[in-house]
Amino acid sequence: MKKQTLTLCTLLFLAVSCCKNVAHDGFNSLVEFQNFSGNANCPAGGLILKTGLDRNRNNILDSAEVTNTNVLCNGQNTMTDKQIFLSINFSANSTSTTPVIGGELIKFSKNNYPGVDSIIFVANPYVSDVANTSNVELYNLTDNVPINNSKITTGNLYGYRSFLQTQNVFNQLPDKEITLGIRFSSGNAGMFAAVGSAYLILYRR
Repeated sequence: MKKQTLTLCTLLFLAVSCCKNVAHDGFNSLVEFQNFSGNANCPAGGLILKTGLDRNRNNILDSAEVTNTNVLCNGQNTMTDKQIFLSINFSANSTSTTPVIGGELIKFSKNNYPGVDSIIFVANPYVSDVANTSNVELYNLTDNVPINNSKITTGNLYGYRSFLQTQNVFNQLPDKEITLGIRFSSGNAGMFAAVGSAYLILYRR
């Protein structure tokens, strides 16, 4: 089970309601998510989202600080859900500017999700030195081309990593079935960069 903590505003698109103020009584709001492989309620697996205030200011959502827990199932009701969460199985690190290509969301087509008109790419890249950048983008493995406007670039350090999102890339995705992956690289040769997780969030009007 993968576990990670991030600030609340970086997950506003997962939490549905809009976050306008991260601080509450001087404490930061944190979200912790845990991937799970599947159970009776979510056969395809999903995410457990826990939220709360960082009262001891250690940037970790401790168990005593959790005030709310929600479960997001992967693809349980893809024909009717207003929000669909798709994991792209990819994590990597590199010190090279030569791109690493991987992750496979096979047989993906935006046309398989009637009513969806917005697709956002989400990832949590980070670096070990603020002089560097970590670069990650969607990649069409079928045609060997990147998806336009899907690149996320950041100089966030590991301790300050958070999930970053693109604008709507629905129109940039092809009108056909493809294998969708990730292209990742370090911004500077010899400098460490990494990405831990990558997802697509589909919104149905």
